[in-house]
Amino acid sequence: MKELTEEQKLARAERARRNGQKGRGPVTTDGKYRSSMNAIATGEHVELHKEDLPPFFALLTTDDRQAYVRSHQSHMRKFRPDSELELGLLRRMVCALFQYDRFTSLYSEAMQRDLDQVLREYPSLSLGEQFLQGNIRMAKQKDLLRYIERGQKFQFAAYNGFIKTLQLVRKGFPVDPPEPVDITADTNEIEDPVPEPAVVAQILEMADQAKKEPSFVLPLYVVNMLSDKQLMSKVAPDYDLGELIGRYGFGDRPKAA
Repeated sequence: MKELTEEQKLARAERARRNGQKGRGPVTTDGKYRSSMNAIATGEHVELHKEDLPPFFALLTTDDRQAYVRSHQSHMRKFRPDSELELGLLRRMVCALFQYDRFTSLYSEAMQRDLDQVLREYPSLSLGEQFLQGNIRMAKQKDLLRYIERGQKFQFAAYNGFIKTLQLVRKGFPVDPPEPVDITADTNEIEDPVPEPAVVAQILEMADQAKKEPSFVLPLYVVNMLSDKQLMSKVAPDYDLGELIGRYGFGDRPKAA
């Protein structure tokens, strides 16, 4: 490649600067919403919700939040941390066990996929034969099986390691009397985070537009929110979906008091 002269480099930099000034980010509401979700796509929590989550929070967007909460609460009842240090260890324990369960679920999902494929190809097979053929196909996915096995071993070892560390801390450094333990973040995690008011307002504005213009198609994320009765009862309890109920199959909804 021919090396650019200093004059050419400066000219290229100036063109890039001018083009950059033309960008104004997403313009449409849909684009702005997708842009605001970039932090989730990269594995980071949205800034708004960081204060609502305790350290070492292990949830992904595909995880069952309530299952995590139940595990966390059961560990709190069992181990009753009497210091911030013990609470930190307990949180790590819950994360390790939850991620162990995630690998187990991954195996089940992969196995179910193979069973479904066998059933589609050979619908007349007995249940026992379906299970056998599904296992044969699953066994061929050696890389996936090794990945799941390593993940399970790692998380299980981590869980046991945190339990032993907690026991050593309690034995070697007892706290008497117990110090106050701030579990505010652990309590807040029980409530699912809700969209910002500005996002809710934009979504309801699009819903209003869909009511007035039958040809206007609501984005999927808007439909998902409008169909979530529990969420709507929190963010917009008085909003009337009107004929959108039938158009998008939301089902019967009780009227707000």
